[in-house]
Amino acid sequence: MAKFSVPSGVSVDDFFTKLVPSQFKEITAGANLSSLAGKEVNLQFNVNDQSYCLNIKDGTNLEVIKGGVAKPLLALSLSEQIFLDSLTGKIEGMIDRFTDPVQIADPARLQNLMATKGTLNLTLKQDGNNIPVTMIFNGEAKPSVDLSLELKDWIAMQNKETTGQNLFMNGKMKFTGDMVLLMKLQALI
Repeated sequence: MAKFSVPSGVSVDDFFTKLVPSQFKEITAGANLSSLAGKEVNLQFNVNDQSYCLNIKDGTNLEVIKGGVAKPLLALSLSEQIFLDSLTGKIEGMIDRFTDPVQIADPARLQNLMATKGTLNLTLKQDGNNIPVTMIFNGEAKPSVDLSLELKDWIAMQNKETTGQNLFMNGKMKFTGDMVLLMKLQALI
C-alpha cells in the first residue's frame, strides 16, 4: 500500500498543497495505473471548513484544487483532528484506502467507485466518543446508509482482517438505510 509520508504537526493546507504534489510521483512510480488511462478522477476531502480535491488525470497528472469541485467521484468529510491523526499514523488505517492513489487505481475498485452513487454516514466509536465521517459517492446524496461500529472494527475491515457481514452477524456493526447501497459498499469498504 502506498502512503504519503506525513510528519506530525503538518497542517491540512500544507499536506494538500505541498506534501501531496511533491510525493505523488514517488508513490505512484512503478504502480499499474493503466485503469486510469483516459480518465479523470476527483477525490475530495472536506476537512472542517476546508475542501481540497485531488484531480488525477490519466493516472500520472495530479492537480490539487483548493475549494473542491461540484461532483467528485468521492467526497470524504471528517474533522481536522481525525484527518491529521489518520495521516500521521495515530489512527493507522482509518482512511488509507481512500487516500492511496494506487488503491483507487485498482480496476475493480475504480469500477465500483464509478458505479456507486449515494452517501455513507459513518459513526465510528472510540473510548466513548463518536467520530463522524461522511462519504458521498459521485456527488449523490441519495440513497444513503448509516453505519455505526467501533473504530478498531472499521480499521480491521479496511485492512481486510474481517468483513462488514461478519461484524454485522456478530452484533458489532449496526446499519440503517438503503440495503442496495450497503451491498455495493461492501466492495469499497
